Amino acid sequence: MAEKPTLEEYLADASKLMTQQMAPFVTPVSSVLKDNAGRHVGSGGYIYWGGKRLLLTNEHVAATVRQHSLARKCFDSDDYLRIMSPFTAEPAPYDLAVSPVDDHWNSVRHSAMPFPDHRFEEKHDPLQGEYLFVMGFTGEKSYFSTMGQTLFTPSTPYLTQEYDETLEPEETRGSISNPAFDPQYHFALPWHPEATTPTDGKKSSIPLDPHGMSGSFVWNTRILEFRQRDATWTPGVARLTGIIWGWDTANRFLFATRIEHIVHFLSKACG
Repeated sequence: MAEKPTLEEYLADASKLMTQQMAPFVTPVSSVLKDNAGRHVGSGGYIYWGGKRLLLTNEHVAATVRQHSLARKCFDSDDYLRIMSPFTAEPAPYDLAVSPVDDHWNSVRHSAMPFPDHRFEEKHDPLQGEYLFVMGFTGEKSYFSTMGQTLFTPSTPYLTQEYDETLEPEETRGSISNPAFDPQYHFALPWHPEATTPTDGKKSSIPLDPHGMSGSFVWNTRILEFRQRDATWTPGVARLTGIIWGWDTANRFLFATRIEHIVHFLSKACG
């Protein structure tokens, strides 16, 4: 009889499975500096809402279009596509922006997919200690290849848990004091890259600086929920529960907008 995997082994496998399934839904967002040069700006993802494919990201990411044109990518394609349609946006505390992508969805060959609205949580309310999965892109890991004339932006998958003061040891326990953080709209995730275990075995795959992660999708994996029920878990049960909008590196936090406010924004912006 095979030995039951340890929790650490189980979570490493779950993280790999989440990475494989969620990669087609996410995209880097980049500034077009000139025809053959670009710079990473932030992250985003594709969703299916109201019968339409949309690009969803942060308002402050979309706002950089005032300085430079913006571009996105589709999974399995090396080509960047200029974001031609205007954004509908809502500033903080929502910090959300959406743009239609149906008109140019098949401009290149790709394997990207929009995340379906029936897999959105109604409310950010995971079990205490549940595992959350973040997938986005950082500036630290992006680089422009002059030889290939393209911007490379490897993804940063991150399996973690919501910050819960009641579960923290006394020496690290503390309330969130960042003035931009409002628990009515937001939730926080711990950010300790130096203490994170890379599932690919490469410590260099974990960026120390989260800049560029704005717009990253956050999923409730429901791993703990299914383990408590002794039920078989797959990535297909994961639900979108938030979007990263900022961080506090001094106090080791990532901040995300709660899914109920994302749904409210989309209902108002897209009908």
